[in-house]
Amino acid sequence: MSYTVVMPYIGGILSENSYKYLTKGTKPIVKMWMRELKEKVEQLEIPVAEEYEIGVFGRFYDDRRPDLSNLHKVIGDALKKALPVDDKYYRFVDLGCSTGFINPELEITIRPIEEVKNEVKSGW
Repeated sequence: MSYTVVMPYIGGILSENSYKYLTKGTKPIVKMWMRELKEKVEQLEIPVAEEYEIGVFGRFYDDRRPDLSNLHKVIGDALKKALPVDDKYYRFVDLGCSTGFINPELEITIRPIEEVKNEVKSGW
């Protein structure tokens, strides 16, 4: 079973290249975004697993969209506060993106890795 959270895409500030100050830590708007993601994930009551697959799909205004892999770090840092394992045990999968949306957003899907392995074994 997969668990999905939809978050607003607040711009390039979420990129691993921009979300922290050089010396003072995470930027306040990013901290708020990460806290919202953490709270939404906690409400899902995702089962405990040793590893998780994290899928990211973006809906953006136009082709000036981000490289989804640049968002993995900030998403992982937020999720490790909600899931029982460190983000080094997350396998990120970029699920693509589409354009033409007035309100950009990210759809983040979380699946315990055992479920992913079972699908592969069953020929899914």
